[in-house]
Amino acid sequence: MIKPYYEDEAVTIYHADCLDVLPSLSDIHLTVTSPPYDDIRTYEGYEFDWRKTMRGLSEVTAKGGVVVWNVADQTINGSETGTSFRQALYMMDECRMYLHDTMIYMKTGVTFPDANRYLPAFEYMFVFSKGKPNVFNGLKDRQNVSAGSDIHSTDRNRDGSMSLKSRQGAIIPEYGLRYNWWYISNPYRRGDPDHPARMPYKMAADHIATWSKKGDTVLDPLAGSGTVLRAAKDLGRKAIGIEIEEKYCEIAANRMSQMVMAL
Repeated sequence: MIKPYYEDEAVTIYHADCLDVLPSLSDIHLTVTSPPYDDIRTYEGYEFDWRKTMRGLSEVTAKGGVVVWNVADQTINGSETGTSFRQALYMMDECRMYLHDTMIYMKTGVTFPDANRYLPAFEYMFVFSKGKPNVFNGLKDRQNVSAGSDIHSTDRNRDGSMSLKSRQGAIIPEYGLRYNWWYISNPYRRGDPDHPARMPYKMAADHIATWSKKGDTVLDPLAGSGTVLRAAKDLGRKAIGIEIEEKYCEIAANRMSQMVMAL
């Protein structure tokens, strides 16, 4: 077993290739990770095998566990690669994980677009599960425009007929469940020395709050500067991070020793 680079009462960080550590893990309740997007950036020359990584994650995920996979596609010669779709289908077809939800990360800022396409302002957050998810703490912070009125609507049946909704007459609350697209502020700052593609803290924290409970184990096999690990620790979860580049391990370890972040 590889010796941890950093360890405290809640977080363990390994300086290693995730493919070398994953076989030693088991019963992971939740994985939240953002793998390299094709060849958009170089990461100190390291190669990334997404097929082997996805296979490894499927094997260590507990029954009812969830994998959140945040990804986008590179544009080459004017067209997108479609790698994100290949990854989703591989996880379903080869790893036998359910595609529980296809979520969208809507950015508040965008990069400069090509002249013949719209502004690129979103990424995918594929939510895979091993069977039915054990935990769903749906975040209810979307303001209902019809709050205070009663529900009066119908559903269409398979045969085309209409039937009343089961909650007919119930009062609509002030806040309802979020949509599966989330507006999140981009974490990138020009000249940021930490990491070329940091995951937004809010993305990590909100997925951890949704798909796990206190005491559960959260994994990031491509931990980078430790955003997922920091959010997991702040929310009372245990966390395991694996990062192949030592300078990012050092940044992540330093973040673990800081005071709890305000949520």
